Amino acid sequence: MIAYAPLVGELDQQVEGVLTRQVLDAESPYCGGFMDGDRLVGSQSISAVASLGYAYLLPESRHYRSELLLQRILLAAEFARRQRNPSGCFDLLTTNFDSAPDTGFVVQAIAPVVFAARQQAPEDEGAVKIADALGELIQTAAPGMVAGGFHTPNHRWVLVAALAQAQALYPELAVSATVDAYLDEGIDINADGEYSERSTGVYNAVVNRALIRAAHVLARPDLLAPVRRNLDLSYHLLHADATAVTSISKRQDRDTRALPTGLADGYHALAHLDDNGFYAAVADLLVACGGGLICLPNYVLHPEWQATCIERTPLPERYSRVYPASGLWRVRQGAVSATAAAGLTAPFSAVCGQAELAAVKISSTYFATGQFVGEEFAAAGNGVRMQHKGRNRIYPERDYVGGIYWLPVAEQVDAQNWQEVRGRRPTYELPPLKVELHVEEVAGGFDLHIRTAGGVDGVPFQIEGVFAPGGTLEMDSALVEGRAGQTVFLKAGYALYRVGDDAIRIGPGAMEHTIWRMRNSEIDEGRLRVLIALRTPVARTLEIRCGQWSDALGGFL
Repeated sequence: MIAYAPLVGELDQQVEGVLTRQVLDAESPYCGGFMDGDRLVGSQSISAVASLGYAYLLPESRHYRSELLLQRILLAAEFARRQRNPSGCFDLLTTNFDSAPDTGFVVQAIAPVVFAARQQAPEDEGAVKIADALGELIQTAAPGMVAGGFHTPNHRWVLVAALAQAQALYPELAVSATVDAYLDEGIDINADGEYSERSTGVYNAVVNRALIRAAHVLARPDLLAPVRRNLDLSYHLLHADATAVTSISKRQDRDTRALPTGLADGYHALAHLDDNGFYAAVADLLVACGGGLICLPNYVLHPEWQATCIERTPLPERYSRVYPASGLWRVRQGAVSATAAAGLTAPFSAVCGQAELAAVKISSTYFATGQFVGEEFAAAGNGVRMQHKGRNRIYPERDYVGGIYWLPVAEQVDAQNWQEVRGRRPTYELPPLKVELHVEEVAGGFDLHIRTAGGVDGVPFQIEGVFAPGGTLEMDSALVEGRAGQTVFLKAGYALYRVGDDAIRIGPGAMEHTIWRMRNSEIDEGRLRVLIALRTPVARTLEIRCGQWSDALGGFL
């Protein structure tokens, strides 16, 4: 259970590490800045000063009103004043320069410190100096944030929150028109609670945090509605070990086993704002995974929460949920969870403890149309149904479906106009090869019913199980290490993939061809590939069973 006092203890431990990263050489142009893991000291590193500020200002900290911390904070502020751009904005040296959105992240980090310092300013000269030094950075950054714009969808809400916090501290700042302009665009969230970046591992938390801060300082409780929808969805995107489904992400967390501890402060804040035991329990779960300190600013901005105890609601460990707007189906069976998703080349995945079936992929050699992507998505019985319509996506000039050959055209054709003219050519066409995938929850796992229609007979076709490396793969007459980059044909029977006692079994196998690397299919070199090789027409059920395996019993427990 999250409690204020232990978080302050964690803060005190973190302070020691922050201090060791601060450059103290008075002759260095980076004096006062904080060095990152790449040995870079950018002006954006001033965000690290927030930990020092909290430790100085919180009476429960062993660094409370430490003269050393005060001097280090002022040294950092002086570094930021030297290094900032004329616009008032900071640089993120790994990618963005004179960056309004990255300045927004800085302001979000240090604004609560300035707020807390102002509360103590009447009685402590050090707090006055902190409020003035860090507040000046916020005040001078505001015009640059107004003028500077953004890159990604989440940046808009980071800027909104930062500008709103800046104005709360300095009411004379002319930022309201920009804040209103961004908010008038509407929040990029669908009916299921999914933001446009679909980033459970990273950016959902960024957006939630920004909207919560903006709602508070702008007195706009309506901005909390999308946060609630996303928090409701996000829990159902967690596996049993609290790692998140990231196969749907459009950002850098895609296909990682990310622990989304950054979501903890959003759940924590809404738990208190709504007196919601479910949100409180999810916050506890994420904090237990290492997300505690991110909640500390909530207590600083809302001191009354320090003494509030919210009754927890038990978290569901078994559910089946369809999210039609997102083309997503999530199932949890205790330690087992599974995802079916439209619009991806990995339409199904499953996790059982440490064993991970990272993807089931379906493909054929039928022209350039064979990599399955679910274009239609609907609930169906105990699962969902998707259909791949056989579109040819590598020729962008027209919406080709099926097999295409081009015929002569009465035009002059050269290297410069080749693609443009191709779009006007008459064609000889073969029917599309459509593939239907019906994913069904069954006792102990899932059945994937795969059917083809159209196309021509005899097309090489494959079902591919893609496993995260690190386990062992056992078949009727073989036991192999599950190494990255390996490919195995499952000729018949079943393949059991194990990490310890956690196991996922797939099958039955078939080997009607031996194409190791099917043309126009994805090849994941970082994982173990198990291939079931077929020819069209296909009418087959892939059985996937998950659970704890017992060698003594020769089966699942």
